[in-house]
Amino acid sequence: MHAVLLQELKKHINLTADEEELITTSFRHKKVRKGQFLVQPPDIALYEHFVVSGCLMEYYLDDNGTQHTLIFAPERWWTTDLNSFLKKEESRYYIEALEDTELLVVTREALDKLLKEIPLLNNYFRILYQNAIMGLEERILNVLSSKVEERYLRFLKKYPQLENRLPQYLIASYLGVTPEFFSRVKSRIHR
Repeated sequence: MHAVLLQELKKHINLTADEEELITTSFRHKKVRKGQFLVQPPDIALYEHFVVSGCLMEYYLDDNGTQHTLIFAPERWWTTDLNSFLKKEESRYYIEALEDTELLVVTREALDKLLKEIPLLNNYFRILYQNAIMGLEERILNVLSSKVEERYLRFLKKYPQLENRLPQYLIASYLGVTPEFFSRVKSRIHR
């Protein structure tokens, strides 16, 4: 289980055996069932989640109850309500398991300790958070300025393994359109 996390970390940083041991003892294994919430308002996000298997979704519910899907987190992705996790404030986002999912989770305190004891992890998480910010900026720009067809093609590129694993209404929510409109767009593209 922890081997997957260590492989992911080793893509970016070199770790000693002692550092690997410290990491594996700091992350806790957690299994969640499809439909289970890991974070929901107004709770505080207590963990950073690394997906070993399965898929999570992070979304926001507006005042009308409309779901706005922000990200999907399949295998080897990280997710949390970052503002809530870092500032210990009430969460604004829901994180829900879309499939039975196995995770490795770490608390803020344990992560802070790791970052102090393994300085290279600071580089890893800096890269991780920078990529997340750039990804969200790109996503906002795409939603504001791209046609749905372009957004769908970007979705397929970003999440190639998810199209057949997710219900169409969730992909539509991610793209910012109704399921009916998405169905028409998808059929035009796949002709």
